[in-house]
Amino acid sequence: MTPKTISSSTILQAISEESMGFKFGKPERPNESSLACILPILRETSQVRQYITLPETEQVLVFDSGTINKVNLKNASKSNVFVRSGTIFEGKGTQTRALMRSAVLFPGTEVALDVRCIHQTHGIRTGAEFKYGGITPLSVDSAVYTAGYRPQDQHTTWNAVRRTTSSMRTMAGSPAQQEVPTPQAAARPAGLFSRFRRSSEEFAAPTSVEAPPQPASAPIPKPVVGRIAFGPADDNLKQNFDEFARSFDAILSKARLQENQVGLALITDTGCKTIELFDLAASWEAIHKDAVKRMGTELLRGPDNTSVFEYKPENAVNAVRNVLGLDYKTNLIYEHKPSNGEPHVAIFGLTASRYVGEIVELDGRVIHLTILETAVA
Repeated sequence: MTPKTISSSTILQAISEESMGFKFGKPERPNESSLACILPILRETSQVRQYITLPETEQVLVFDSGTINKVNLKNASKSNVFVRSGTIFEGKGTQTRALMRSAVLFPGTEVALDVRCIHQTHGIRTGAEFKYGGITPLSVDSAVYTAGYRPQDQHTTWNAVRRTTSSMRTMAGSPAQQEVPTPQAAARPAGLFSRFRRSSEEFAAPTSVEAPPQPASAPIPKPVVGRIAFGPADDNLKQNFDEFARSFDAILSKARLQENQVGLALITDTGCKTIELFDLAASWEAIHKDAVKRMGTELLRGPDNTSVFEYKPENAVNAVRNVLGLDYKTNLIYEHKPSNGEPHVAIFGLTASRYVGEIVELDGRVIHLTILETAVA
């Protein structure tokens, strides 16, 4: 029997109802004091992949176009290659960029894709090569994407990079005072964490004040975590992100890849922050480590010294279902209609309340979904 195809109109319901092979795993926290947990999303299916992901091949060549908002890609492989929005293209002698929307590269094709710079003070060198550098942090994406999963301008991205790297430095330098700015939470059902021994007036989520970004020319101190020193500037997202992740590697590595895992959801004390999944487990396996790493600042945030929290894992699934059940408006971001035997590709944006997302379809079948809580009003 041929498996049913999951389309954009049915994917959210299928996940929420745990139908078409989807199933929620057991919620896990990186440690007992964390204010966040990961809910694995699993799937059993006999479907066959129609593509591979960028981290699985070295036959996609990426070059600097010479302009800040474009990079050139050539798929020299014989497979369709999926490239995720938020992919970091690490520059070799040129400015590191981040991809703004997902794409499917057909065999033998060359394309120019939209990007944003994530290392402001580094120059551009036309024709220079890039290599795969992971995925942008969730905190950057939350500040960059607005309704319809449309990215804001370059200036907004640079500001988001500085705020995120500043938060990473603070957390790594003072683990006991971990505090990361989060978007204002929309009304939600019973939370994953219950706060007690506090007055009812204190039930609001903690807030913090962000330090204003420093000029690129200002001297910046180098906090040290163990033997690891951060880079010389807050504007180098890739370098600072890698140092941050290495500092907490023992904790982040606890989010192990599960059998048949196709995705995950991140839930904090204020609700579900993001949901991401592929159609098949082989695709998720290729980006699992980077997907966990991108949530690092949220995943590792702990309570202040005056708070006591009770963890309620039974509410994790409800928090995710609440987000999946929102009334999303859908907009078409991109469409490729077959003209020479290649498959149909459609990319849709999602918007509901404070959440935005992206759905990628290949030949009418959803191959990737991402939803995140945006900080953009």
